Amino acid sequence: MSQTSDKIARRVFLLCLLLAIFGAGFLYGALAMRKDLFPGPQVELAYDTLSTLGNNDLTSHPRRHHLQPSLGRGAGVVRNEIGDDGALVFMAGFFDDENQARLVRRDGSVMRKWTLDYFGTFPDAGTRVCDLASTLHVDQHGALMTSRGEVVFNYEYCGTVKLSPCGEVLWTLNERTHHSIVPAAAGGYWLLNRQRWVAADAPERMPPFSSSATGQEIKEDTILRITEDGEILKEVSIPRLLRDGHLEALLTANGEDFSRHSADRDELVHSNKVAELPAAYASAYPLFEAGDLVLSMRDLNLVVVVDPDNWDVKWHQTGPWIRQHDPEFRPDGRISVFNNNMYRTVYPDEVLEPDAPRVTNITAVEPVSGETEVLFGETPGQEMLSAIRGQHEILPEGGMVIAEFDGGRVLQTNAAGDVVWEYVNAFDDSHVGEITDAKIYPSDYFETAWEPCPAP
Repeated sequence: MSQTSDKIARRVFLLCLLLAIFGAGFLYGALAMRKDLFPGPQVELAYDTLSTLGNNDLTSHPRRHHLQPSLGRGAGVVRNEIGDDGALVFMAGFFDDENQARLVRRDGSVMRKWTLDYFGTFPDAGTRVCDLASTLHVDQHGALMTSRGEVVFNYEYCGTVKLSPCGEVLWTLNERTHHSIVPAAAGGYWLLNRQRWVAADAPERMPPFSSSATGQEIKEDTILRITEDGEILKEVSIPRLLRDGHLEALLTANGEDFSRHSADRDELVHSNKVAELPAAYASAYPLFEAGDLVLSMRDLNLVVVVDPDNWDVKWHQTGPWIRQHDPEFRPDGRISVFNNNMYRTVYPDEVLEPDAPRVTNITAVEPVSGETEVLFGETPGQEMLSAIRGQHEILPEGGMVIAEFDGGRVLQTNAAGDVVWEYVNAFDDSHVGEITDAKIYPSDYFETAWEPCPAP
């Protein structure tokens, strides 16, 4: 072989080698972004951060999922007619540019906070139920505190976690849990889960959906009961209990044809709360017994009460609430509902329209008569808007704690419906950070004193 031919051969070899390396790198890069392998998440975060710094456009950063326009309501505690009663306000949401849970005093100062990092909690990318580009592509939904100062919460559709008072992971439940977690009277917790399966693999599992959508992945919500240590005790299909309760007409009322669904509209139901009737309230409910469960299904505008022993449907009502969340048993024998009262069309590109009407309210229904009453949201000073999510808790003296998700606000009302405490989670002059959960714990709730946490 001549010297010229030898040079050509080496150049061709090097070119082929470079092309092979480039091709392998491209394939690995695509796989890394898809499967959350190094350095996919790091590259995306760096790109998003640099883009945000360069053009101040929040829509280019994962934090866009957690911010909404500010209405200029101020920052921190903007109303306090209670003073310092020793209570601590628990919030979960987007704080300090991260997903976080925190306890604040009545003046808004932070007593304790927990960083909620999905990747840190579930470090093995190969076994996580959620395949995410960054930890900010998930948030928490459903959170509470135990009397020992522990935090129990859901990553939305991505798992449940219990953290110690200082943030150590005590246990994880690697399921598609979501929206809601409440204590069970017999111990442990009630929460919601989601099973995903392909219709072709189980055509008889949930007719008519599975028989008519043979290639479609189906999302089937379930009720979970777990122990205090995160072990599953029982799991029950919500669509199945509706069907077995002769409510198939409601289950199919939206006319959805799953054989032609897009990938993000393949839910049999969109459940968003399970709550248990306390024994202390049971005598006020002639139709129910202590331990019965109330469920909410957003897209059907449906609230039902079921018996957790035989899973019979005892009561149900559709509306007048629209795309509601968070039904709660009240001590007066009524069920109150966080009535979003708004379609998601107010979200262009997932950002709330600043001038959308403030029509969200808290509506109560008397189960025997079906009569309803708006408890909060219809008088001046009560204006709210949460097109999605939102939560309320009933206080012993008759007031409420309300988490206005889109507004980034926590409100406490008295029994008359007056706002007596208000917190605004301002992110900057133009945006608020969303708040998913809020609860108020009285000074005697926690069993032990709060000890300092070791330095990280």
